[in-house]
Order: sequence, then structure tokens, then C-alpha cells
Amino acid sequence: MELRLDGRVLPIAQLGPDFLVLANPVDHPPAEAEIAMSIDGRESRWLVHLADGISASRPHTRISRC
Repeated sequence: MELRLDGRVLPIAQLGPDFLVLANPVDHPPAEAEIAMSIDGRESRWLVHLADGISASRPHTRISRC
């Protein structure tokens, strides 16, 4: 699983219905991003809104579907 944001690819350590935990969080303001997940060779992608942005000091990030 990965979060694609402004040309960056950030590995997702955990994904929930309204949050994600990044393996290596970075600072980024609120934005839209894309989650890509591959299971058994089948990739799914969907857009999410990072309402609070991302904080390098806080790996837990709130998301909502676009």
C-alpha cells in the first residue's frame, strides 16, 4: 500500500476506513492524494482528502474519500 502525493510515493504501514499510518511520515499541508493497493497482482486506486495534512511528528493521518 502506498500514498501518492505530489510526485512522492509514501509507504502505508496501516490503513483504516478513515485514517492511515505512514511508515515514514513527512510534513505536508492538507491536499488530495491517491492510495494504491495491490492484492494478488490486482491494483486498486482511489482518491482521498488529507483534511489535516501530514505531520512528520504524527504518523496517524485522517483521510476521507473524494
